[in-house]
Amino acid sequence: MSLPPENERLLFPIDAGCFGCSPTSEAGLRMHFFREGDAICSRYTISDRFHGAPGVAHGGIVATVFDEVSCGTVFFLTNSGVVTGELTVRYIGPCPVERELLVRGRIVDNSHAKYATVECEMHADNELVARSSGKFFYSPLVGPNE
Repeated sequence: MSLPPENERLLFPIDAGCFGCSPTSEAGLRMHFFREGDAICSRYTISDRFHGAPGVAHGGIVATVFDEVSCGTVFFLTNSGVVTGELTVRYIGPCPVERELLVRGRIVDNSHAKYATVECEMHADNELVARSSGKFFYSPLVGPNE
């Protein structure tokens, strides 16, 4: 399988209305992805409407961003549908709202027949603010009505 083009916006073949990545989910995050080397990345600004403490992103939204980048990493690098099996987030410092974040995901182990292990890092102004790791199960590609 060939890798997707580097530094170009990557698109899913169907829009299933996903909260994290669907361009048509009005209340969603509408995240975008691109490949950089062996990583799938997203530049994303968490809106202030998703703050926990003032000026700081709610931890659940940070986890959602990691979940989206992790699933995108498996999908775009393996061309397989994917569902989350396990996700662990380690918060290093406050994750700001209303500032661009760079999130990078990499497959660190794909030796298991049923899932890939993905690790991600989130940076704000080149400072590591959180990281994640998880198992993401291969799944058949499904459409919005399947």
